[in-house]
Amino acid sequence: MKRMLILLFWGALLFPLSTTAEDGVKTDRLRQLINAAGVHPSASSLEPVWRALQELPIAQLIELSRQDSNNYFEQGWFELARDYRLVTTSQQDSRLDQWQARWFHHPAKVWLPYLKQAVPRASVPDRVERLGVLLPLSGQFAEQGREVLAGMRAALEWDRRQGYAVPQLQIHDTGAVEELPEFLSQLAEEGAPDLLVGPLRPELTQQLTRMQSVPVLALNRAGGEEFNGYQLDLASDQELRQLIKQIRQDGHRRVLLLAPADEAWVEPLLAWIEQLSVSQELVIQDRLRYEATPERLSWQLGQVLGVNASRERAQQLAQLLPEAPKQEARHRRDIDAVLLIARPDEARLVKPILNYHRADALPVYAGSHLFTGKVDAIQDRDLEGIVFCDMPWRLRQRPGRSPSSSFFALGLDAGSVYRALPQMRAGASGYFEGETGHLRLVRGHRLQRSLPCARFVRGEPRLITTAD
Repeated sequence: MKRMLILLFWGALLFPLSTTAEDGVKTDRLRQLINAAGVHPSASSLEPVWRALQELPIAQLIELSRQDSNNYFEQGWFELARDYRLVTTSQQDSRLDQWQARWFHHPAKVWLPYLKQAVPRASVPDRVERLGVLLPLSGQFAEQGREVLAGMRAALEWDRRQGYAVPQLQIHDTGAVEELPEFLSQLAEEGAPDLLVGPLRPELTQQLTRMQSVPVLALNRAGGEEFNGYQLDLASDQELRQLIKQIRQDGHRRVLLLAPADEAWVEPLLAWIEQLSVSQELVIQDRLRYEATPERLSWQLGQVLGVNASRERAQQLAQLLPEAPKQEARHRRDIDAVLLIARPDEARLVKPILNYHRADALPVYAGSHLFTGKVDAIQDRDLEGIVFCDMPWRLRQRPGRSPSSSFFALGLDAGSVYRALPQMRAGASGYFEGETGHLRLVRGHRLQRSLPCARFVRGEPRLITTAD
C-alpha cells in the first residue's frame, strides 16, 4: 500500500530523462504521424498527432525541439507542444499567438482553434482542506459506494500515519440527490469543499455537462465536453486499448475476435474494438459470437478456424482412395492471434477447445473479465498462455488472499490522486502510480489509466512488459 499511495513521478521536473529503445520507437512513430498528416490536414487527422505529443515528457519535447535533423513539419509541432506545456493556462492563448506568428504556413495551425476553445479545468488548490464525497451509500449501488469510501478512508489514514496533513471528509449520499447541478449550487452556499469526489451513479455524472462552481473528480463517465472537472473511471475501453497495443507490440496484425452470443454488455465493446483496431492498423479477420456449451462451442470454433472443412476434405479423400495418405486437420492461415471477450467459465472452455482444433500455437489475448481477481492455479490451469491487461491492484493478489473490490482500488486512487491534480492540470509530465493504473491527464478531463499486462503461466498471472 505504501507504493501505490505516495509515489508520484514527475520525471521531467525532478529527475533527468534517460533515452530508452522504447522512447526511440515512440519518437519514430510520432515523426511518421506528423509527416503523414500532409500539408492540408483535417482537424480529425491531427488529433492522434497531438495526443502522441502530449504523452511525451516535457523534457523530451524540449530535447526534440532542439534537434537540427527535424524537418519543417516536425519542428513546428515540437515547438507548439513545448510552448503549450511550458506556460500556465492564463498564458496559453498569448503563447499560441506567438507560435502562429512564427509558423503561419504550418499545417498545425488547423489545430489552434481546438486548443484555444478547450474548456479550462476547474482549479484544485495545492492544499485540499475539505474533501467532499458524493457516493451511493444506500439503494442499488450502495455496496460499490461503500467500497469506494472505504478505499478513500484507507488512503487518507495511510497519509495521516506518515505525518501528512489530510483533508476533512464531507460525506453525502446520492440517494438524496436527484438534480446534481442544484445540489452543487446548494453545496457552494453552505461552504463548498475544495474538491468533490463522485458521484458514482451514471445518471448523475451525465448531468455534469457544464462548468461547475465546485471542482469535481467524477468516478464515472462525465456528461459533456463543457464539464470542467476531472474524471477517474473503471470503464474497460482503457484496458482494451492497452491490450490492442500489446497485440501490436507482439507483432500480430490479423485477429480473430471471439465474444459470447447472449451478453448484451458485449456489443458496445465490440464496436469500440473494431473502431480502435482500424486506427491501430489491426485487421479483424473474422468475428464469432460463440455459444458457451462445449459441443456447440467446439463446432463453432471448428467452423470459423476452417478445421471442420479440413476434416471433411480428409474424409472425402479417404472415401475416394483405397489407401488415403495420413492428414492432420489444420486451421486457417490468415489469422495470427485471437482476441477473446469471456467470463472465467467461458474462457476455461475456449482455450482447451482451441488447442483441440490444432490452434494451440495461436496467441490468445483476452479482456480482464476472464480473471476473477483471485489467483487459483488449479481452476485457471486451462487459461495457460492467455495474455490480458488489468489494474495493478488485482494483479498483485496472491494465492490464498480474497480479492478486494475494484471499487476499493478506485477509492484508494481517488483518496490520493487529488494531491496531483494541480500538477496534472498545469501539464506536468509523468504519471501518478495508482492502484487502478498509471494515471495521466493528457488531454480533456479524463484521467487515462495505463495498465500492466500479464500472461497465465501454470494457472497464475505473471506480469509481462507492457505496451505503454
